[in-house]
Amino acid sequence: MSCATDEDRLEHVMVHAGPPPTVGLFLAAESLERAERAACGVVRRALDRRPEFAGTSVVFCGTPFLAPYYEQLLTSASPGGGLLMTPPDQDSAER
Repeated sequence: MSCATDEDRLEHVMVHAGPPPTVGLFLAAESLERAERAACGVVRRALDRRPEFAGTSVVFCGTPFLAPYYEQLLTSASPGGGLLMTPPDQDSAER
């Protein structure tokens, strides 16, 4: 967090020990491209500034494609076609 600038709009950091270690950055960005660029900048500054990261390098910096994960959650939560709530009664005034 200390390696982020106000322009990065970093909100939260999550670290998974691995192997390999994985750092997740949550940013409030206007676009995916801007978020990825800011995340890469924060991580590279951390590697340059923090002695405990000496010898560490970035293998990948990007956004994972999560849609299949969420689609699987929908399907397993509702085997009847992915709807998580009952649709309004078609015979009622509520439509």
